[in-house]
Amino acid sequence: MGEEESQPRRKRTTLLWKILGATVASLIVLQMVNRPVTSVRGPLKVLTPPFTADKSEIIQELRDRKFQALDAQLNSYQKGFEKNALEEGNLALAFDAFGFTDTSLNSILNEWVKSEPDSYPAHLARAKYLLALGWQARGDQDTDKTSDQQFSEMKRLFGESANEAVAAIKLNPKASIAYAAIIDAAKGVSDRKTMDVVYAAGIRNVPLSLSIRTTVMSALKPRWGGSYEAMSKFAEDAQKYIQQNPRLESLKGFADVDKADIASSYGDRNKAIRYYNQALVEGGDFAVAYSGRGSAYDEIHRFDDALEDLTRANRLRPQEPFTLKALAYLYVHVNRPKDALAVIQGYQQFAVLPPDLVTLERWAQNSDTGAAPVVKTGGN
Repeated sequence: MGEEESQPRRKRTTLLWKILGATVASLIVLQMVNRPVTSVRGPLKVLTPPFTADKSEIIQELRDRKFQALDAQLNSYQKGFEKNALEEGNLALAFDAFGFTDTSLNSILNEWVKSEPDSYPAHLARAKYLLALGWQARGDQDTDKTSDQQFSEMKRLFGESANEAVAAIKLNPKASIAYAAIIDAAKGVSDRKTMDVVYAAGIRNVPLSLSIRTTVMSALKPRWGGSYEAMSKFAEDAQKYIQQNPRLESLKGFADVDKADIASSYGDRNKAIRYYNQALVEGGDFAVAYSGRGSAYDEIHRFDDALEDLTRANRLRPQEPFTLKALAYLYVHVNRPKDALAVIQGYQQFAVLPPDLVTLERWAQNSDTGAAPVVKTGGN
C-alpha cells in the first residue's frame, strides 16, 4: 500500500520539478532578451578614398547655371570610378545632390539638358531629380492609403526619369548611377522584368558597381515581393568580385539591416541593435548599418554609443539625410543646440527640411548654449 501511495507522490514531485525547471529557463531567456544590448567596435576600416564631391557646392553651381563646370566635375568623378571601383561612392554622392526636390531646380535642369544635349551628366542629373519627385508624389503611406492620383503622378515622373537615364547610358554605357536610377523606378512600379533586363545590362557594362547592386538589393526586400533568402543569395553571388571591389562585402549585411529597421519600426530597439550588430559583422563597416544603429541607441538614451555610430556613418557616407537627421535629434537630446543647428543648416543646402527638423531648427535658434559646429568629414 505504501508503495502504491509513493508512486503518485513521485509523479507529482517530478511534475513540479519540470514546471520549476521550465519556469527558471523562461526567466533566464527573458532576462537575456531584456538585458542591455552591447556592441563591439574595432577601429573603423575605411576602404575608399576621401570624398571630394560636396552636395551643397554642386547645388550652388547648378543654381548659378555653371553647366560646363558641372559637366567637367561630374565627368571627372565618373572617370575616377572607371579607374578605381572604390571611387563609385564619390560619384553616387555627387549625383545624389540632384535628388533635391526644390521646385526651382526643375527649369534649371531643363535648361542644362537643352543647352548641353550631349552631356551625360545633364541627363542623369535630371533623371535623379525626376526620380526623387516621383517618390515624393508616391508618399510613404501604405498602398491602401495612397490615392490613384498619387500613383499616376509617380508613374509619369518615373517614366520621364527612366527616359533621361536611358539617354545618359547611350552617351556613357558605364554610367552605373543611371542603371541604378532605372532599377529604382522599375521597383516603384513593380516592373520586375525591366529590373532584370537593366541589371543584366548594367553589370555587363559595369561589373564592379556597388550602386547598381544596392538598388537591386532594395528591390529584393520582402516588402517589395522579394525575400531574405534572395537577398542573401544575391549578396553571395557578388562576392566573386570582392578582390576588385572590397566594398561589395557590405551587401552581406543588407538583409539584417532590413530586419533591424523593421524591429525598430515596431519599437524594439534592443532587437534592432542586435540585427545591426550582425549586419556589421557580416558586411564590415558600412554607413547604413551604423546610421540605423546610432539612431536606435539614441532612442534608448545610449547617447555616447549613438554619437560614435552616427559619426562613423557620416565618415563613411557624408551628407546623407537620414544620418544628418539622426544627428540633429541626438544633439537636441544632449542639449547641444549649436551642433543641431549646424547639422540642420547643412542639411537644407541639398534637401528639403521635413517639418520636424523645422521645429528642431527653431528650438536651436532660440537656445543660448551649445558646442561648436560639426565639421563634415569624408571617407568610405
